[in-house]
Amino acid sequence: MRILHCLRAPVGGLFRHVRDLAAAQAERGHAVGIVCDSTTGGEFERSRLAALEEHCQLGVYRLPMSRQIGLSDFFATRRVRALAAAAGADVLHGHGAKGGAYARLAGASLKRRGHSLITLYTPHGGSLHYSPERLSGRLFLSLERRLAR
Repeated sequence: MRILHCLRAPVGGLFRHVRDLAAAQAERGHAVGIVCDSTTGGEFERSRLAALEEHCQLGVYRLPMSRQIGLSDFFATRRVRALAAAAGADVLHGHGAKGGAYARLAGASLKRRGHSLITLYTPHGGSLHYSPERLSGRLFLSLERRLAR
């Protein structure tokens, strides 16, 4: 299988999970790639991404991914879609709120264009940490429900 993982921040537990998952998938013969934010992390994270390149036959791509919702998300989603199409991804796996949104939107767009791929989403918390009692929580949870369709 050709598996492309999408996440925003290449830091912390989510990044550790994706690194472990990508390495294990590659060891089992899958072609793996990673798309993540280019504005987050430091030298430590860059070295971890560089170490992953040997496992990532589909490549490691970094592009700007804002933590907040904004117009830049449109451009990032288009770039994720283009990378998934160029890689011939069978699976587009989004991690975290932002990576999950990009993967689900890009995957839906590719499916409408006739591509056959599976889109997966692992929340890892993110938008689910907001209280549904607050306006921001209601907004993020509403977006999660819409993207789940």
